[in-house]
Amino acid sequence: MIRRCFLYCVIFPKDHNIKKDHLIKLWMAQGYLGLDNDTEMEVIGQEYFDHLASRSFFQEFQKDDDENIISCKMHDIVHDFAQFLSKNEYFTVEINEGNKELVINTSNEKARHSMLMLNNRATFPISICSIKSLRSLLIGCEDYKYLMPNDVLPNLFGEFTCLRALVISYEFRIFGGVNLITTIPKEIKKLIHLKYLNLFGQDVEKLPGTLCELYNLQTLDISWCLKLKELPQGMGKLINLRHLINLRTRSLSYMPKGIEKLTCLRTLSEFVISSDGSKTCSTLACLKDLKHLRGELHIRGLGNVTNVSEVKRMQILSNKKNLFYLTVSFNKDGEGERKNDDDELLLEALQPHPNLEKLRIEYYRGSTFYSDWIMSLTGLRELCLDACSNCMHLSPLGKLPSLESLWILRMSVKKLVTGIESDGASSSSTSVILFPKLKVLEFSTIIEWEEWDYGNTILPCLASLSISYCGKLRALPDGLLQGAKKLQHLEISESNLLEEHYRKGTEEDWQKISHIPNIRFNYSYLQGGPLPLR
Repeated sequence: MIRRCFLYCVIFPKDHNIKKDHLIKLWMAQGYLGLDNDTEMEVIGQEYFDHLASRSFFQEFQKDDDENIISCKMHDIVHDFAQFLSKNEYFTVEINEGNKELVINTSNEKARHSMLMLNNRATFPISICSIKSLRSLLIGCEDYKYLMPNDVLPNLFGEFTCLRALVISYEFRIFGGVNLITTIPKEIKKLIHLKYLNLFGQDVEKLPGTLCELYNLQTLDISWCLKLKELPQGMGKLINLRHLINLRTRSLSYMPKGIEKLTCLRTLSEFVISSDGSKTCSTLACLKDLKHLRGELHIRGLGNVTNVSEVKRMQILSNKKNLFYLTVSFNKDGEGERKNDDDELLLEALQPHPNLEKLRIEYYRGSTFYSDWIMSLTGLRELCLDACSNCMHLSPLGKLPSLESLWILRMSVKKLVTGIESDGASSSSTSVILFPKLKVLEFSTIIEWEEWDYGNTILPCLASLSISYCGKLRALPDGLLQGAKKLQHLEISESNLLEEHYRKGTEEDWQKISHIPNIRFNYSYLQGGPLPLR
């Protein structure tokens, strides 16, 4: 099976940037990963990929911030070797303007897997329909103006009834984005064996109800389909669906009723809650039965939730032990303000599993983030607070033992408290260690921020501090600059008062930051000390 997985990579042209997760799902669609009933297919796929990578079949790895491999390439010699072994089972072809038709010959008429790259003003090679044995068809394009004729897809769907994987996507392009199609015809129901459907970045506004007859479908990727307004009402029929990848589907205003029946789901990128209480919309409670969700989940529209007590009673997120990255957006449809208390109660009711490693909170209107479950996240490494307009007290978050990165964005407060407040304890000279592992701290677009109440606080591991679009902040706390012994990077941009304080201020002001090795003002490194006084 590992040999088959290796040979499958021939479907990509030389020097192609192969996305690891995309490749594993393609392997899964071909049935290469389903032999061990005790191990999930995705885990087997990761093991196979690691096996091939460790033996140098892949190279030029790209990794994320956690050092996980995102993509790779194959060396040309390795690609040639795999192509030799594959015996014409795979073929990749570029169709240019001059090539009016794809020439089908004996070397590819029995092919099982094909990738088409459509270049500028190319005519779609409808003759490919004669290769009825295809199990994989990947269609990409090099021209952002290319649009597939309306009659192409119905013809393809009628002929390629053996397809396991179909990709119509701009992901294969090196630069920018391209839209290949605007509609999915109802004939898609003919692809009864289809397990992988990738429509990344297409301009489709809706998916046909007949798509829900593809009972074997394992992966549906509709990420960056920015115009997609709704999912079919029959989504609950896709009982074998494991990955519903819908990142950045911003026009989706609700999830259809029946989504809770997809109990095999491992991936659900975004779950949207609507203010419409009709029977066609799923509620937040529908997430409870999707206990296998893992990786990343973004819940949008929490401002539309009215029954907070039900959310707390059902413990919707607490059973998802493999969910590591959670985004909760308290945005609301239409007009009308929410009460701050409602958001605080709802945040408390959303309690996820303690395994959470990354958390993002958006549009939250509560005045505090002091939640029992947030403070119990001993493994939380990253936290982002975005557009949380009413909260000014961040000091409770300093007790999170594993927090390494903290982003504070788009707030409307004048005073921000990150240390111990200066109350009766202000006379004490004892310093308090908060944020014991924090390395990255960033503030951005806090327009009215004038005062930073830091207190007697030490951030022992802080290595990078960034402040942007904070035009009224006059100075950084002296205690921060003195106590952050490991601070290596300071960046100040679009924050005029702060920049003037250090670039045009006194020599004493300059000395407070001069020990920091890398200082940037408005994206330019500062050299040679402060500017001379005028």
